[in-house]
Amino acid sequence: MRELTPAEKAQLEGKIKKEQERQQALRETNPDLPKSFETASAKKGLIRRLASKHLWKYGLLGLILCLLAFNVFQFLTWHNFGSHKLLNLNILVALMLLFNHIGFNFTKTGWKSRVMKTVACVWIVLVFAYIYISDLHTYFLNSLGLR
Repeated sequence: MRELTPAEKAQLEGKIKKEQERQQALRETNPDLPKSFETASAKKGLIRRLASKHLWKYGLLGLILCLLAFNVFQFLTWHNFGSHKLLNLNILVALMLLFNHIGFNFTKTGWKSRVMKTVACVWIVLVFAYIYISDLHTYFLNSLGLR
């Protein structure tokens, strides 16, 4: 990136000052415009506020909870508990998603954050250990045609 010469800096500062004066004049003549940039940026629509932060945070949480509820319902309606290792895995993966989402989106600082992130990481390790111990990894490799 090249450096601006003092003449170019002065010219740019003049343009910025003229634009600020023009915007101030527009604000004074139009009462509907906000008085400053801070008040304009504070007035955001409901959709804009929800879409950026809360939709991702709470929408994905709702989706994960629905997935977990569906997996628990499916697990309880199929009465042969011992032979459906994939159903057990579905519940474990849904819990893994839930712990990760809570740990990394709802807790930001402090001891609660450290505890939730530790629980999430330990749960990931336990899920992968379950996959390996229950020989589900061979099922996945066979279904992909790798074995």
